[in-house]
Amino acid sequence: MIRAALLVSVLATMVASDSKALDKALAGRAAGKPETCLSTSRIGSPQVIDDHTLLYHDGSRIWRNDLPDACPGLHDDAIVVNEVFGGQVCRGDLFYTLDRSGLGIPGPRCRLGAFVPWDKVKSGVK
Repeated sequence: MIRAALLVSVLATMVASDSKALDKALAGRAAGKPETCLSTSRIGSPQVIDDHTLLYHDGSRIWRNDLPDACPGLHDDAIVVNEVFGGQVCRGDLFYTLDRSGLGIPGPRCRLGAFVPWDKVKSGVK
């Protein structure tokens, strides 16, 4: 019973931490219209928020990708490896993770969701 309570407490702390990281990254921004694909020349490696959320940076724009399903092994220290075809990553494309421990064993294949742009809100515009 004590173990279960401790586990719930740890998981709640992790979720709160993930939520704070996402809130911080998207603060002062507004969501735009989702897009199906992004050119890999515009984005770098994603920032992992949690097992459902990736953020891709494109200059001052942030692209949020909410995965359709949880991705086991996706954590902030994982290396995300996209399977790229035609110079784009698209909704439905597969990716996997590698652990930085150097074992080189790929994690399970996971699927990307739609890419939602988040741009800075201009204040003081009349």
